[in-house]
Amino acid sequence: MEKKRMLVILLFIFVFIVAIILSIISYNGKYYVKFETGTNDIFLTKYVAKDGKIIKPSDPTKKGYIFKEWQLNGKTYDFDSKVNSDTVLTAKWMKEEYVKINFEYENGEIIDSIKILKGDKVDSFPKVLKDEYRFTGWTLKNKIYNGEEIYNDEVLIATFEPNKLNSNYKIGDNVIITGSYSNAAYFKSYISTKALTWERKIMNIYEDAEYPYAVGDETGITGYFQANSIEKIKTIE
Repeated sequence: MEKKRMLVILLFIFVFIVAIILSIISYNGKYYVKFETGTNDIFLTKYVAKDGKIIKPSDPTKKGYIFKEWQLNGKTYDFDSKVNSDTVLTAKWMKEEYVKINFEYENGEIIDSIKILKGDKVDSFPKVLKDEYRFTGWTLKNKIYNGEEIYNDEVLIATFEPNKLNSNYKIGDNVIITGSYSNAAYFKSYISTKALTWERKIMNIYEDAEYPYAVGDETGITGYFQANSIEKIKTIE
């Protein structure tokens, strides 16, 4: 009877050891990935092979909060990165509060308003135009807004500067070409020649380009002119 009990104990120990060995073999070269949400949502621990990638799970939910992202050590986790160690990803939450953003054109004229989550960024802006001026950006507290997080009601103000091209010509004007002419693709090398009073229309004006005046006909744009050649173009009456 004593021998039988001893055999049972030895068999149990053997099975236990074999299970541990098999477990080690099974997960050799793999790393565990845990998801911590701070909620009752259950995310099972996953195992990823070395240099493998973590499959992004569905977003968790939390009453009164908006899920923003998964983070690793306080930084946004890139799910395209390779796994080379045990990893714990933590859910980043943002309280579901909203702030109002007013868009001001000029002279205090509010042209649009939106609401965004408190601590979020503005990523949608109204389009604004001003004759003979170029739009330079939206300012927040006298500084150009570059996607900073916003935590209070704010006003973004449109800013402009005079067009760099001091010319009476505008898109749609019919002109006679008498100056240096570029017949290559825009922003590429060009071949200069002497145009012989060709009748064309100004199709577009690229203010910051080396050859800003794009002219053409019914077939499309046919050439580009430098700003210093503009006096050689005369509007057709």
